[in-house]
Amino acid sequence: MSDLRTRRLEPADEPAFNEAFCRFIRTRYHRRPRSLEHMRWIWHGAPGGDAESWIVEAREAGQWKIVGHHGLCPIRFTCGDEDWLCAKTMRTFLMPEYRDRFLYLRFEQERLADAAQRFDALYSTAPGTARLRSALGYQNFGPWLWLERGLQPLHLLPRIISSLLGKYSPGARRHFCRALAAMTQPPERTSSRDLVEYTSSEALASSFFASFWTEARQTAGMAPRRDPADLAWTFWQRPGFTCSTLTCSWPGGACAYFIVDSSNPLAFHLLDFYVFPQRPDLLAEALEALFFWCATRGALSLGFHTTADGLPPELLRVFSCRMKPFALSRFFPKGDMPRRLLAAGTRRTGARLSPWNVTEILAADQI
Repeated sequence: MSDLRTRRLEPADEPAFNEAFCRFIRTRYHRRPRSLEHMRWIWHGAPGGDAESWIVEAREAGQWKIVGHHGLCPIRFTCGDEDWLCAKTMRTFLMPEYRDRFLYLRFEQERLADAAQRFDALYSTAPGTARLRSALGYQNFGPWLWLERGLQPLHLLPRIISSLLGKYSPGARRHFCRALAAMTQPPERTSSRDLVEYTSSEALASSFFASFWTEARQTAGMAPRRDPADLAWTFWQRPGFTCSTLTCSWPGGACAYFIVDSSNPLAFHLLDFYVFPQRPDLLAEALEALFFWCATRGALSLGFHTTADGLPPELLRVFSCRMKPFALSRFFPKGDMPRRLLAAGTRRTGARLSPWNVTEILAADQI
């Protein structure tokens, strides 16, 4: 039987750690490997500082090798005038062949004391971990909601057929889907609200985002910060990732923004948004403009994830009226977002874990 030990991750460990993690996700989730550049962006690029990271090692044939890990990535939050520092569990894994020889729950429990010295609260978006972490004091508020708006009639049909045509190139599948969708394309629509589109570099330099969160944070409750540095790290400067950023405004100072992942040209995804002030009529008008923008760019659908407590009820009703639960969601694993207050957060709130403002800004790079 091999020896096992735990210790903090050191800079020299990063290549071996990333290799071990990529081996794990290929085996467990059948996902593509992550680059070392991508791993370092997560670990060292966050506005809240470097990640906290601990590894599990096994000694075999006289050599230590990485077989597990627990990481906490700092995410800056606001709660009115207060600044919080929370952490998302990241790259948390243990190789299957070591699970009967290592008490992982005890390992993560011991890390809570270290985390409490720095963070106000913890959360996780990795699938299938809510039950495990309930033993560590995490509270689960239910699964993520997966909503979708079809932008062309019968939009599911070409997407399902496309997935069955896996032997053909992505370009051929896209051509087929668009040709099929065009057969039933609805009449041209117009939008009552114009959206201003930015590239990532333009958004980072824009005056819109320079001061947006200074005012908007007062209405957001417990929410991730949307200062330019936070949006740049999460979306605009993430290695290997591109997105579209859109804003709109109304007379009197009301405004909104959307960040959309359009990497799949058939199925766009709304990653983050905020409307200020949080009025349902403003959100409804801005969403219709967003649907029009997506449709004119050839998307068959627009998806959006949040949680049941992730938006004010009046805003969640706007989404529920204009978007429907994804028809195939039953075939995908349910995602949760369990949360846990630490000592500093408990002192601030009196141990009450209030609702959080939830979009996929909190779940970027989910594992």
